Amino acid sequence: MKLELRDYQKECLGLIDNLQPGSYLIQMATGCGKTATFTNIKRKGRVLVLAHREELVTQPIKYYDCPVGIEMANHKSHGEPVVIASVQSIVHRLENFKPTEFDMIITDEAHHAAASTYRKVYEYFKPRLHLGFTATPNRRR
Repeated sequence: MKLELRDYQKECLGLIDNLQPGSYLIQMATGCGKTATFTNIKRKGRVLVLAHREELVTQPIKYYDCPVGIEMANHKSHGEPVVIASVQSIVHRLENFKPTEFDMIITDEAHHAAASTYRKVYEYFKPRLHLGFTATPNRRR
């Protein structure tokens, strides 16, 4: 599904494309198209997308222009360029992946990322870029 991106989404993608290696938080208001934005980031290697709910794991698939693997419940990826994973599943499957397997990790709803399951995933992988997307960066649970 190819979307015509809005100017602010294109601007965000341009900024991301020029980032130095590291971790970054991208805040976009609810309804501004975080999923459409992050699925259009130029890939320079394999991408891992982390989400905490089934709908957030399956929703982005239609926006990608390449094969997408799923790591959730009975679903397992098979070397696809993009893997979307529930954090609850992948935290138990880390041994199936090399620490350097993903060039970029994208965390959807990044305000959940302080949870111990997310931290375990972040400590294991060594991506060039780690991008967190959220509408509510200061939210406490």
